[in-house]
Amino acid sequence: MIAACPTHVAVARVPAHVQVWRAHHRLRQPAKGARLSLQAGDFIRVGRRGRLTLSYHDNRFSLMPGTMRLECRSVLLGRVTGPRTRTLSVVLESGRVTVSSGAHPWRALVLSSEMLAYATVAGTHFTVARNASAHSTRAWTSDQLIVAASAADEALRTNTRATYTAISDSGGLRLDIWPFSLTRLQRPVIAADGLVPFWVDGLACSVGCTAPGASGWPLKPLHSQHAIRAGINELRPSNFHVAVDIEAENFEPVYAIESGFASIRYAGTGDVNVDVGRFYYWHINPTVADGQYVIADDTVIGQVLKGFYHVALSEGNTNDYLNPLRPGGSLAPYSDTEAPIIGIPRVYADGRVVVAAFDPQSFIKRSHYETPVLAPSSLAWRLFDAHGHALTSLQWAMRGSQNYPPGLRPVIFAPGAANPGFACFFTQVRCIPNWVYWLAGGLTQPLPLRSLRRGRYRLAVYAWDWAGNTSALDYWINVPFAGPAHAPAEFGPLAPRFDYP
Repeated sequence: MIAACPTHVAVARVPAHVQVWRAHHRLRQPAKGARLSLQAGDFIRVGRRGRLTLSYHDNRFSLMPGTMRLECRSVLLGRVTGPRTRTLSVVLESGRVTVSSGAHPWRALVLSSEMLAYATVAGTHFTVARNASAHSTRAWTSDQLIVAASAADEALRTNTRATYTAISDSGGLRLDIWPFSLTRLQRPVIAADGLVPFWVDGLACSVGCTAPGASGWPLKPLHSQHAIRAGINELRPSNFHVAVDIEAENFEPVYAIESGFASIRYAGTGDVNVDVGRFYYWHINPTVADGQYVIADDTVIGQVLKGFYHVALSEGNTNDYLNPLRPGGSLAPYSDTEAPIIGIPRVYADGRVVVAAFDPQSFIKRSHYETPVLAPSSLAWRLFDAHGHALTSLQWAMRGSQNYPPGLRPVIFAPGAANPGFACFFTQVRCIPNWVYWLAGGLTQPLPLRSLRRGRYRLAVYAWDWAGNTSALDYWINVPFAGPAHAPAEFGPLAPRFDYP
């Protein structure tokens, strides 16, 4: 049973640069050897060279230069519909506080005007910093996962792992690696949405088609998951990405997934690759000879080129690339527990719709750069009337079960879409894409706005990631529609930055 909110916290020592105010009166420093009892409602100011450390419920808080208040708050730590917890909270007004959680990690809680942050397990160390003039709060953890939630909207929350920083400001709640913030319009998918896995399309090799004995990863450990920085169908200057980019270190050994005879292409260029069976290993310096027979999981076929920090793995053939992450596919094991994030759609009077989306990853690694978000695997939409009756079938704006031909780039990607590019990952720690798509009016018909009766309609936007996780977003439209008349030109200025295949 959770204990009641404490109202007093004993502090063994209050440094000279720390001031404590209670009911608008400054408390005197306690006599030597005496302890100061802080309580809910106290206002604390820490000077430039000061630090105040206090503990309760085995959680330790250290306030660096800044100001804070102690308050008993009723907070919602679980689901939006769950029970609230009454707890003593550190309310940060400015400055920085570091936290070490103890036996009651849910009480390792810091609040600000923008954010609520708390630990999920004992032994977590995290920091919360607030810039009062910018009305912005940041939170990051040095080891275990923490939860960051918007103080203004309890429905918005995200998990923060050891390489990312959560940011909450006037733009909303996001991680520093995300291109945009969460919106309350996003929701979980329900049965009434009638979704199916994106790979269930009846096409050959959308699932399965695994070569006998070919399963694993081309880097050690060979049968454990590795971090990914790109999937197929992401935007490239001349095509859709045809590989899965796997994070790696300079000169890291690359192993064959499938046994067979090696073939070397594009030697002496950044695109140099070693082909074995139906797999292509890009951006590696070959350590085998052309025509040499190699053994899966045993032969080192090359080393990652200096500065590339990844190996790109393609599967299939140059006329028909497969998705290496497909169910029953060869790049395994693979899992992802983070659902895609969908932006607010932009609807035009001609029925065309543009939307941004991305996929956070649950399996990440911090090395030369932070593991980036991926593009969604698939996007679709359905139009409903105000009573929840579907007016259209599920319309696929993009379906990642297959690799798209290059000619469809301006039909699927909308103007402004951009990938971070090779140069970013070579020089920067944080590389953020901008995945913008034609939701309606690209591969699908535009919304039938002109044929609809006067009233309100719900545009449901759906996104899938490579593991099959789904998200939905509901956007309401009033007809007659009074939005912008003209969408960007279909072949408008896509802005991809240079990158290799």
